[in-house]
Amino acid sequence: MESETPATATEPESPESEDAFFGKFVTDIQDGLEAGEKRLDIPPGTLSDLYSEPDYIMVIKIIAAIEPTVNDLIAAGMAKGGGLGGVPNKIMFAPVIDFAVDRLLLSGRAGKLELAKRLDMLGDDDIAFAETIAAIRNRYAHNIKNASRNLIDLILEAEKNNAQLSKKLFYGMRIKLQNLPNGFAKVLLAWSFSRFLESAERRLHVPTGGFLNGLLGLVPAEQRDGDLASGASDGPNGDRAEAGDRHERHRHFVGPRDRDSQ
Repeated sequence: MESETPATATEPESPESEDAFFGKFVTDIQDGLEAGEKRLDIPPGTLSDLYSEPDYIMVIKIIAAIEPTVNDLIAAGMAKGGGLGGVPNKIMFAPVIDFAVDRLLLSGRAGKLELAKRLDMLGDDDIAFAETIAAIRNRYAHNIKNASRNLIDLILEAEKNNAQLSKKLFYGMRIKLQNLPNGFAKVLLAWSFSRFLESAERRLHVPTGGFLNGLLGLVPAEQRDGDLASGASDGPNGDRAEAGDRHERHRHFVGPRDRDSQ
């Protein structure tokens, strides 16, 4: 009688390989956030260690970094000329930029995000993320009782009124929020934020002249991170998108081993 051949079905990944993947995933996030720290000229660790912050502080920091980034995008978009009527003289844009930076709200039809979109400096997914995290920030900021609540609880609560909320918050990833560890939700949020920063970095084309650079505090092109400017990791098949897809297949991860993941 012939011996039976063992089945060749693919075996599940070992805990060691899952841990290695998760470690690389977090490292990639930190690399993106550290690049954002350099461009914004803020101390190391301000952004790159976001998921160890209390949830409320994490969300506030993200918004605090998004706003100046959008300001830079608006300034760079106007400085290119041809936008908003095609006025070629950069000096004519200075009062408009000052008004946008000082007076406009981040969200809304007449907000900074909409202006950046019209200048072709932000994509729909970037705007969806920024508007959604702003909505989560409002839930924290407008009710002191929420200050100590977990991020995942506020996301679940907000999703009751917006079925697309998690999709917008996590750049289109299909995440099952029920029973998702809070610590893992914070890592995913940091990943989304790093994508936003990378997307902005690729769209920032700083003028070679010194006028607007000095006026607006824009970072010279030679100081920008070359790897992020290449945009290799943000396309549909980019490394970070693939990482997100793989992460979805490993939803049984317990998340980082801190108090938020319990």
